[in-house]
Amino acid sequence: MIGSMLSRTATAALLSTMALGAGAAYAETVNIAQNFDPQTLWPNGTTASDNLNAGSAIVESLFWQNPASGEIEPLLATVVEMVSDTEALLTLREGVSFTNGEPMNADAVVHSIEIFMDEEQTPAYARVSDLFESVEKVDDLTVRITLSDTFPAFMLALSQISVVPPSHWNEVGLEAYGQQPIGTGPFVFESWTRDDRLVMSANADYWGDAPDGITELVWRPVPEDAARLAGLQTGEFQIVKDLPVSSIPTLENDDSVSLITVPSYRIYQIGLASQEQHESPLQDVAVRQALNYAVDSQLIIDALFFGRAIPLNGQVLREPQPGYNPDLGDYGYDPERARAMLAEAGYPDGFEIDFKCPSGRYAQDREVCEAVAGMLAEVGVTANLIMLEPGEFLRQLRTMELAPMYFVGLAPQDDPGFQASQYLSEWRYSPIANEEMDELILAGATEADPESRAQIYRDLMALMHEQAPIIFLYGGVDIYGTDARITGLEPRGDGRMFFYNVELEE
Repeated sequence: MIGSMLSRTATAALLSTMALGAGAAYAETVNIAQNFDPQTLWPNGTTASDNLNAGSAIVESLFWQNPASGEIEPLLATVVEMVSDTEALLTLREGVSFTNGEPMNADAVVHSIEIFMDEEQTPAYARVSDLFESVEKVDDLTVRITLSDTFPAFMLALSQISVVPPSHWNEVGLEAYGQQPIGTGPFVFESWTRDDRLVMSANADYWGDAPDGITELVWRPVPEDAARLAGLQTGEFQIVKDLPVSSIPTLENDDSVSLITVPSYRIYQIGLASQEQHESPLQDVAVRQALNYAVDSQLIIDALFFGRAIPLNGQVLREPQPGYNPDLGDYGYDPERARAMLAEAGYPDGFEIDFKCPSGRYAQDREVCEAVAGMLAEVGVTANLIMLEPGEFLRQLRTMELAPMYFVGLAPQDDPGFQASQYLSEWRYSPIANEEMDELILAGATEADPESRAQIYRDLMALMHEQAPIIFLYGGVDIYGTDARITGLEPRGDGRMFFYNVELEE
């Protein structure tokens, strides 16, 4: 059975705290600096947090995972009743409308879930929606969802479903909707000057507690770490995402700024594409293992992140997650062993390979890529470093054009099944096709017994360690800076930030 169901008592208590509040006496524009300009504001069109942060201020989901509690809490749906392991009834919030006047009701939710289930329209969430079999309206405020199998992460999946107005969606279409969305959220779209600023105004008719003291959000794309930091210090920006670790000592002594550090869900890695269509030396598992021995991930953690990044211990699950395998460890830095393995694999003089990296997508991404390329050169591997601006990097990630070798940080929803599914042979991001890995990934997705499920993922982590589909680098720590007058902002480990319970004090 699904473990964390919302009780009606808890839901009622939560609803009482989310009643529409009085308008703020003080109000101001909040300027937010992120790494790049969004490609779309439809949250289900993307998994990139900079897109989602902006889009979710307008378009809300059925539930959300509150970073303060870690619990799945109601938004546009209030109650989930599990009729059986594979059938759920959703009760929707009454009296909510989209800002164009359309009602937020069962018709809108069925429409939105059908889009979510359509892999052609919503490819980014295909692994999340895979077990959704059907959805139907029961009455205006009740929706039935049928699953094809047990789904331990079902509540987390519901928190990923964004609700859109069906008539407007059908009128404008997916692409246009993503450029100027209409939703139920605390903010409404005003204007968007590409690669400069995205402006949103407060939703005067918001159904819930509006962010106090904020009349306008302005989202600014600022790919340079130093520029985001400087803008925070001068007051140009009130919220800044993905600050470099080196900024911590300075900001800790600045009373005008609040510093927020969040252990990240993001797993930083070098993808080593070995699928049949990507011909390169990386198709040999010994070569992939050799490259892991060639890269000193601990030095990267110590030198670039001042010891604040987190060793992966040779796996993509984090220590708090079910399925983390305590018997594994990092490969360890051993360039002599790397050279010997390359020679045995038929590359005594090394080889040359393209290495694609984003510049401005992640904190200190360029520096990490340059360090990795230098380490590979020490064992004879010439990595032709190709730097990509964030938008182009994300486009190539979605189409697997980053192959054969690339730097990426992946932060899916906080469940081992969603992290593991990124290495399923058929998944669009996967660098590897391995039948044994596929069997374990699929088994874990539907295993209802917690210990059996954890053991599946421990076995998967051991197999992934052996197959080395990636160079295991580090787990991140996300660093945010805000104007000290902002309270209640609690970013999540997947890079998401929400404006529920946020206040800008006078």
